[in-house]
Amino acid sequence: MEFSFNRESMTEALQRIVGAAEKRLTMPILGNVRIRPVAEGIQLDTTDLELAWTATTPGEAAEGLDSTVSVRKLLDVVRAAPADATVTARVDGERLTVGFGSSRFSLATLPGQDFPELESLAIEEWLTVPQRLLRRLVEATMFSMAQQDVRYYLQGLLLVVDGSTLRAVATDGHRLALNEADLESPAVSAQECIIPRKTVQELRRNLLEDETPVRVGFGAGQIAFDFGGARLTSKVIDGRFPDYERVIPQDQPAQLVAEREDLRQALNRVAIVASDKYRGVRLMATGDGCRVVTHNTEREEAEESFPAQYQGEPVEIGFNLTYLVDVLGAIGSDQVRIELRDGNSSALILAEPPDRARYVVMPMRL
Repeated sequence: MEFSFNRESMTEALQRIVGAAEKRLTMPILGNVRIRPVAEGIQLDTTDLELAWTATTPGEAAEGLDSTVSVRKLLDVVRAAPADATVTARVDGERLTVGFGSSRFSLATLPGQDFPELESLAIEEWLTVPQRLLRRLVEATMFSMAQQDVRYYLQGLLLVVDGSTLRAVATDGHRLALNEADLESPAVSAQECIIPRKTVQELRRNLLEDETPVRVGFGAGQIAFDFGGARLTSKVIDGRFPDYERVIPQDQPAQLVAEREDLRQALNRVAIVASDKYRGVRLMATGDGCRVVTHNTEREEAEESFPAQYQGEPVEIGFNLTYLVDVLGAIGSDQVRIELRDGNSSALILAEPPDRARYVVMPMRL
């Protein structure tokens, strides 16, 4: 069974889909890409049984071809070919021979018929969204997903479609990130699902910073992202996401406005001596200015002052330093606004002037 393809287009397709292949290899075939002929050329499939990529690349393939090979090894081999080269490959029994110029590579294969497929469910509704918009929503919120938490529904990103609004929300129980944008056309019905962490990372890796459209499809227990020549399909997390609207503080009486970069650099400098375990920093704001102070178990201390405009009663409040730095990294404006109530209440952090992103950080006892 022979097939041939262009080096550039195959490399692009394999780079897109390689992230779905299982790295831990609980089943060896999950580290492979399935290769089959289709009318448009060659179809490539990868999956870890939770998410799956399907991509089509131009090429010629013999009818009946259906084999799998390590996706990472094939990508490395194809990438080693000269630019714009036509690469030929042949499946003989349990070996795939790939050749270009004077180079030949022999790779182990497994039968395509043994490749497990993610069950494909009916998509109930498709939305078309500019990739730049969806990328901005994902980047502005994904850092707040829980890393490891028994509350499995926090280990993902909530995507909400409400009329003409597309909203992304993530929280780990100590901080919350929310961003939203308007859709060009309102959705037929309201949609809401929790996208798993790995799928969010794959999505972020593949979204472009331009107006190229991506179709987002919602189904029972699944979500799909159609990029045109490739589709990412994923199971969604079955759980009830917290009522995030109740978490967002309202009518905070005190406001601090500062240059984002001034605050970020101040935090990074005091982080040098911050406790590795707790990463605590104390923020002190008065009408005269603002300071951040931290210390560690060896009684080492660091203090930084930075220019800020503050309105309200003097306040002293502790935060996880990393949480503040993450938020500042997600905000794109030159200035940031922190709304406070007292030393025991959550802070609301916004761009200045405010956009549609909102960040909530809970206080920390120091």
